[in-house]
Amino acid sequence: MNICEVMKPDFTGAWKLIRGECDFAFLPPPKARVDTISHVNEVFQVRTRQKDANGDLTVDRDLTIGGEPVEVSIRGRSRSIRAFWDGDALVVEALSEVSGKTRRLVDRRTLDADGEWITIDRMQEQPGGNVRQRFRLRRIREDSGD
Repeated sequence: MNICEVMKPDFTGAWKLIRGECDFAFLPPPKARVDTISHVNEVFQVRTRQKDANGDLTVDRDLTIGGEPVEVSIRGRSRSIRAFWDGDALVVEALSEVSGKTRRLVDRRTLDADGEWITIDRMQEQPGGNVRQRFRLRRIREDSGD
């Protein structure tokens, strides 16, 4: 590795959404969410299990950071998703169509210095106006009882 290169964070682990640490804007928060991440070099795999007013949902995303977008179906709606680095932030961008108009969702994932928290700064560009949100997920430790 070139000494000028910055080490990128490794997001591998199980992460639990801590609702009290989040800003959901005016959108309803999920009842629960856990992200299980495998991050090896440029391979970024995420399984999100979420419970919300629409029921239980599990979504798997297998991305290559800096690679081509992949198609994922979430609740019957197709999304084109790609991932890339912006400094030490991992950006995951999803494009979909809502009522014939493009919806763009951009998540900027960062890892706190202690490696115990992921922050996701989300921007939803959609018909009706943009929405900014912030999610905080804490690492689940096997000995923590989470």
